[in-house]
Amino acid sequence: MKSVKKGMRILVFVLSIAMAAAFGLPGNVMTAEAKKTYHITAKAAAGGGITDEGTHNVKEDDDKTYHIYPDSGHRVNYVTIDGKNIGAVTEYTFEDVDADHEICVYFISASSPDPNAVSKKTLNVLGSFSLKSGNGSYAPNTKVTVDAGSVAGFRFAGWLASDGKIYPSAISTITMPNYDLILYANWVAEGTAGALGQIATTNLKGEQAFGWAAITEKLITFTAKDLQKGSGSTMNMNIGGFNCYVDAAAIAALNTRPGMALNISYGTDASFTFYGDMDNSLFFGTELSYMCTTKSVGAVHEKEISFAEQGAIGTAITANVLLPEAAVGQAAYVYLVDAAGNEVLYLPAVVDGANRVSVPLSAKVKFRIKY
Repeated sequence: MKSVKKGMRILVFVLSIAMAAAFGLPGNVMTAEAKKTYHITAKAAAGGGITDEGTHNVKEDDDKTYHIYPDSGHRVNYVTIDGKNIGAVTEYTFEDVDADHEICVYFISASSPDPNAVSKKTLNVLGSFSLKSGNGSYAPNTKVTVDAGSVAGFRFAGWLASDGKIYPSAISTITMPNYDLILYANWVAEGTAGALGQIATTNLKGEQAFGWAAITEKLITFTAKDLQKGSGSTMNMNIGGFNCYVDAAAIAALNTRPGMALNISYGTDASFTFYGDMDNSLFFGTELSYMCTTKSVGAVHEKEISFAEQGAIGTAITANVLLPEAAVGQAAYVYLVDAAGNEVLYLPAVVDGANRVSVPLSAKVKFRIKY
């Protein structure tokens, strides 16, 4: 079993190189022929600007510093680096550049700008029946207690935050981040399952871990002995709800566990496996929500996975796609699909004992499986 998993990791590594070369996609797997010049794109929303706005070339291992300046009557709301919110900073340096990057800055109106003042962030609490919901404005790092209250005929099934975090308790204490936040209360009728679902592990021995913070803490120390029988070295988890955002801290923790893996199930058609043996240092968090379509032409079945957000993942993973009509051991063929709808044969595959095909990916691209 260990040799099979080792072979899969090698296959992921090799095929990631092939896919990056075929589609010109950025990734964390580099070859001796890789470019020595990278692109950094700087964008500023209305209300201010950023130095060197636009796309500029940066030589490998060089540094690049950006300065952010709000217009009069505005202040920095937050800044994202490769899609990850880093708060309201006014300067950022990309050090030892070895990949393409993007910096985006967003501004917000300020009635009396004060560069020395602590900028409060807004917490919008939606769906609470309590008179003390926690709704308001708070300085970053403030501990805030939110209360969902209660309503006859319904039970509380968790808070979903706009940054992807989940809080399972009706009365929860959160740490206010350095950006505006929305909390959505999830209510379901008594006697029914929670519609929101949970970000939770599914194969730990004993109590499961809920939410990214608890899962990250578990990933730092877990071994195969912490998993239920038959799990091998893979921790399984499920993401339910509106999106499938994978937290960067969790994958960074996984990188300290060589030989271990994290398999994330989302929806009924696919799961995604991250590996501790891969270089996950360029993974900054990613959205893996997808749409799945199926069709059959005669005896040939086709299943297509299209990601809601396309682009580089920052590491190499496998997408494990369920093919319920397929027979175990049946041959299948994976095609990558470009923006024009053209297909390129990516690799052959074999349906495993769980009626799945595993597709190595280093970027979120549309692909089809024919079988």
